[in-house]
Amino acid sequence: MATRRFRTEESIAAERGTRQRVEPLLERHGIEVTGRRLIERGTAVTQVIEARLDALPIRMHVRLCWRRDGRNPREQLYSAAQLKARLDQGGWEQTLANVMNRHVREGHSHLLLVQDSKEGFALAALVPSKALGAIWERQRSISADLMARGLSGTLVQNHATNGASPTLWLQDDRFRETGAVARALWDWPGVINVLKLPRVPSIERDTDTLDDLVGQEDPGRDAAERRPQLRSGYPRNPKVRALVIERSGGQCESPGCGEGRSYPGFLDVHHILGVDVSDRPWTCVALCPNCHREAHFAPEKEAINASLAAFAVRFGAIGQ
Repeated sequence: MATRRFRTEESIAAERGTRQRVEPLLERHGIEVTGRRLIERGTAVTQVIEARLDALPIRMHVRLCWRRDGRNPREQLYSAAQLKARLDQGGWEQTLANVMNRHVREGHSHLLLVQDSKEGFALAALVPSKALGAIWERQRSISADLMARGLSGTLVQNHATNGASPTLWLQDDRFRETGAVARALWDWPGVINVLKLPRVPSIERDTDTLDDLVGQEDPGRDAAERRPQLRSGYPRNPKVRALVIERSGGQCESPGCGEGRSYPGFLDVHHILGVDVSDRPWTCVALCPNCHREAHFAPEKEAINASLAAFAVRFGAIGQ
């Protein structure tokens, strides 16, 4: 029997898109990103983000849960993240100890566990590194108790030891009582639900991304007096714009649109992550004016930009 491929080109591209959107997610919820490190070894990626939360410096290691992509009809009911790719010699406890020692050694104050989906981020937990062991033990204890009392439904393996390495659960609503396992994480002192932090309106962010929109001139002046102005902004590489426009073939790259005109200047180049975060061909798309405004102002703009990011990431790679 042929071995199923664990890492496909599609899954690798999806992971790249998710990792590109983590920093904007943090910024939207008031966590100021101050530094980053991204290392790729084959298909394995290590992502570390330095930030400030309530003026306190933090250094987080980003670990992704599996992505909700619509292939599993029950995927909305559960979410978990393995703490390592595989079990170390010495078993579950030794593997967990090795994970914690690594985070201490590399100065990671937190783990950021994120669950992505086609509609955007579904879950994001900021977990103190020093609490990993205690949370894992608590989830294992709760799962064992549920199984002993016959309250774990059809599950036959302990939540914490179900997989190739120690696992932390962010959600399990498959059965009436199993949600208690995930609640052990969310209720732990110091764990932060990022998605429940107050949102910072995009217009207040220190970015001039909205300047990508055409037709933003002030309509309220006639024969105005010319005055010198000093304005700061983020530089845009004209080569990036030219490459994106050429790539589009003159048609809007928003899925299902394809609107175009024969004259130049019809398409905008939209910075999916914000021009302050990235000005690259694989983080930009060519959009017609209608789709561009949808990407900035529609109620479902997060899902729109998640879809655009999944499209654009195919034209490059993180770390280039």
